[in-house]
Amino acid sequence: MELTGGGTTTVIAGGARPSDRKEAIEAIREDYDENYFVSGAGKMRAYDDQCEFADPFASFRGVERFKRNVSNLGGLMRDVDLKITSFEETKDGLQTEWKFSCVLDLPWRPLLAASGGTTHTLNDDHLVVRHYERWDVEPGKVLKALLRPASKIPENQAEVFMASLTSGDVIGALGASAGVLLTVSAPIWVTSALLRAVTHTEATGLESAFGGLLVLACAGQIAKFLRGIGIS
Repeated sequence: MELTGGGTTTVIAGGARPSDRKEAIEAIREDYDENYFVSGAGKMRAYDDQCEFADPFASFRGVERFKRNVSNLGGLMRDVDLKITSFEETKDGLQTEWKFSCVLDLPWRPLLAASGGTTHTLNDDHLVVRHYERWDVEPGKVLKALLRPASKIPENQAEVFMASLTSGDVIGALGASAGVLLTVSAPIWVTSALLRAVTHTEATGLESAFGGLLVLACAGQIAKFLRGIGIS
């Protein structure tokens, strides 16, 4: 506790609790400036420790848990762009609307983009006790976007593979994956074949599977070469 003018004010790690509704709204605005709900970096001093965080799919309680969850996801995000399109006080607290986009730090670097809104419900102590997040996007469209590289010009083989796969370019996808398939399948298939020759045993299902991958890898390398010289 910290003495302030003869009274006491509860102090938390992020700073003093808001003393009135105006301070609470301003504290929430500061959190948005820090991209708190995608980074976990905000002070969140206007939140009750056991605030309920909910969306259409799940809910849980606790500011610290929220920060852990979003910081884990935030570690995968690059080029984060968050725009607040509406910031309005309501009878129960605050309603915001926003647009969000980022590039996920996966090998093919997909773009995640959506719009939505957040309802912040305040109690009589001017603390947020419920944080409800709404994403205005169809799950199918999000999934499709996550399979497609953000860059229009692929910059690595993973991006070439995913771009080819999502556009229906089987030859392109096969060519992009050929190197990895060859690296993985060739040593295992050769080792298995040698052991079989020494032990005079029948081919196993595992050897056959990696043999199939090896054939695909070779076909991919050929397809990649033919496309490179303009034949396919």
